[in-house]
Amino acid sequence: MPRKSIEPSHRHVLVLFPGALGDLLCCWPALQALRATAAGLTLVAGPAAAAALPPRSLALISIDRREIGDLFAAAPLVAATRTLLGGHQRVESFTGHGVPDFARRLAEASGGVAAVHPSRGMQPGEHATDYYARCFGIVARRPQLPIAPEAAAWAAAFWQRADLGERTLVVHPGSGSAGKNWQGMSAAATAWRNGGGRVLMLAGPAEAAADHAIAHDALLRDASLAQVAAALARAQRYLGNDSGISHLAGLVGARGVAVFGDSDPAIWHPHGAVQVVHAPQPCVRCGAGQLCTHRLPVDAVLAALAAA
Repeated sequence: MPRKSIEPSHRHVLVLFPGALGDLLCCWPALQALRATAAGLTLVAGPAAAAALPPRSLALISIDRREIGDLFAAAPLVAATRTLLGGHQRVESFTGHGVPDFARRLAEASGGVAAVHPSRGMQPGEHATDYYARCFGIVARRPQLPIAPEAAAWAAAFWQRADLGERTLVVHPGSGSAGKNWQGMSAAATAWRNGGGRVLMLAGPAEAAADHAIAHDALLRDASLAQVAAALARAQRYLGNDSGISHLAGLVGARGVAVFGDSDPAIWHPHGAVQVVHAPQPCVRCGAGQLCTHRLPVDAVLAALAAA
């Protein structure tokens, strides 16, 4: 069970977190507060997601290492696992819940007291950040991510090269699931450009097919998360889906809109000035699994974007 409170200490803390980018960014404010109570904090997480966190804010271990897999095995712990995880007096894990003997092996490997939590044990209406903080027994800090100076300088140079100007909308049309992707992104981007604005499109491998479907003035493809964060912070507005990038936008102070379909905004809404436009009901024309413009009209999103 989650602990209700902790006192500031000088213990070294280990946190195992298996979630993707959006989940980890929801956990970040709780991690910040936990770090303030400890002599050191080590995070075991996916390298791609952890790249969004400020460098030198904590120690990082890839959750893909074989020593982490050893925690799930039945054979005695190998020496390398003890070497990697040892020296942590307190351990909080969001992986391994319900796995027989996992907590004992984790405590044995670290040499500390281990608590194992469900990865998503939120109560109704409880934001993910508050859930993670509750598991840690703390109050989460004000959610924010600083922009690295070198990334800010890169963004300024990129803006100048691409002639983006002040009235720039950053559009991220993808997410971790096609069913989360609002089908009105192209129309919204075109409307923004017709109103005299510029559009910067963020694209990764998942957006390859959308490169030419959305009108844009500049394309930022496969950039580092530090560069993406700097671009989001610099833009006048942001438009995205229920995705990790929308959480990143909120944490760096961007203003804009995240389009939600089936997800519960009370639990997963981005922090900061990124507002959620929610379309929970399925479309009677297109059926379930489609976040179409019947379900959420373009005009409604544009109005929310203007008001953000």
